[in-house]
Amino acid sequence: MQSCTVVHLYIYHQKNNMNITKITLAIGGIIISSSLFAQNAKIIKSELKEVMLYTNSAELSHQANVSLPTGASELVFTHVANGIDENSIQIGSSPHVTVMSVRSAVNYISTDVKSDAYIKAENYFKKESNILANFKNQKATEESILKLLESNQKIAGFNGNTTVAELAKMADYYKTKYLEVKSNITALDEQILLQQDLVNKAQVQLEEVKGQTTGSGGQLIVQVMNNQAGNQPFDITYTSSAASWSASYDLRSAHTSSPLAIIYKANVTQETGIDWKQVHLILASGNPAQYGIVPNLTPWQLYYNQPVQALPQALQGRVAGIAVEEVAMDEVNAGMKKNMLARSKSSINSYTQQNENQLNTTFDIAIPYDIASNGKPHSVSLKEYTHPATYSYIAIPRIDPNVYLMAELTDYEKLNLLPGTANVMFENMLVGKTYINPNDATDTLKMSMGRDKMISIKRDKINDLSQTKILGSSKKQSLVYEITIKNNKKNSVTLSLQDQIPIATDKSMEITLDDHSGADVDKETGLLKWNVTVPAGATQKIRFGYSVKYPKDKLVSIY
Repeated sequence: MQSCTVVHLYIYHQKNNMNITKITLAIGGIIISSSLFAQNAKIIKSELKEVMLYTNSAELSHQANVSLPTGASELVFTHVANGIDENSIQIGSSPHVTVMSVRSAVNYISTDVKSDAYIKAENYFKKESNILANFKNQKATEESILKLLESNQKIAGFNGNTTVAELAKMADYYKTKYLEVKSNITALDEQILLQQDLVNKAQVQLEEVKGQTTGSGGQLIVQVMNNQAGNQPFDITYTSSAASWSASYDLRSAHTSSPLAIIYKANVTQETGIDWKQVHLILASGNPAQYGIVPNLTPWQLYYNQPVQALPQALQGRVAGIAVEEVAMDEVNAGMKKNMLARSKSSINSYTQQNENQLNTTFDIAIPYDIASNGKPHSVSLKEYTHPATYSYIAIPRIDPNVYLMAELTDYEKLNLLPGTANVMFENMLVGKTYINPNDATDTLKMSMGRDKMISIKRDKINDLSQTKILGSSKKQSLVYEITIKNNKKNSVTLSLQDQIPIATDKSMEITLDDHSGADVDKETGLLKWNVTVPAGATQKIRFGYSVKYPKDKLVSIY
């Protein structure tokens, strides 16, 4: 009985010099004999031309030209990604070609799916391994000669008599040869030791790029009908979830009176099984669902956000709700610093075109990129903005003995920023990292520019003024703190200084603010705020104190 297959017909019209219109005919009643495709399949290497990269997926576009006879043919397009969403596959060709069926498969046979980086590392490892093996073979040969010498030390003449001259001659030979062989073995041991180190390093390099080849590049098996023999173009598009990008930034400011330079970058990663070589990259901020059904709009209900008090949370271990990671100066990457300083705004903006619509923002990059399929982040510069910024200092010495520089941006929506980490450069120094989350901001985007080591701050308890008293059944503890700010900069600075006193949680507690040095006091939260101006090279002191009265049989931590 002749086998048969039920298929869907896909008819595509010409793209570029072809129309892009796709017509899909689902023919449930048509049965096509599989013998039509019994001829040998054509193996075609497809060329990746363009990648539309979303935040957690990518649309890859390939091109190929195939010489087709008339009638039915089976085509196997190689050098496509693994893990293709089969519902997303689109194949376009000329009006003479009808695509009968498409399916994806894994290519376990082809060896040319190895990346250039993998091939280079693999060849280097083989070369160094062969040199090591050669040294070991030489040593084994020398050791064999040594054993031969040691097993043939019996010297006898023809009649069992050996003259003194013959004995001396043989002794000299054995001595010379034995020393030569032993020296050769010693030298080879040293060479083997050094070469083994090179092989180990080559092994590490090979392991690092091992993800760039699995021996299992993807392939698309396509059955077509053609009514005009000759070269036919094919455009192949599909979606893979094995690629993504995330936003990152470089923030740069020369001083507190200069605007903020924001270099918008993308960290691109991909493990599609194929290296992207000289591809046209388009990055999109959105993540549209890859479905073939038109979505429906449902009612959009708008709610008020619940108010969040950022500072009490900050006083539990964060500065103004913004996390900052200091980079120690001895760990500063000089190469990255030089690159950030030398980067030209005009050169970045000239090759990236930014487009906006209601759902997302796209960055169309004119320069082709190479991105290996190894899952490692690859930095791509997108845009550079210069935006007005207002700078201020903030310090919360109760939890952090540092002064932070903050940059505040208004009208930042037009920058279309995404959440991401940022390297911070201030006064031509790489000072740390911060995190930008524009989704949490309102009319002002606040970003930390790192710790300013030119302003020192410390908070001390004044023991001479702090005391504990027993008043009948109660205990009263009085604490006095002094905050010292030293400005080592060449200009005066104004900073927002914050501290706090405890809040009573029981009626038997009585908390009194004894001295606040002119602070703004929030009685509900216990927060104290001062705006302090410290002249260049000067020192400013702020003192405050509070008392806590509670039953003497209770234990309370009031520090």
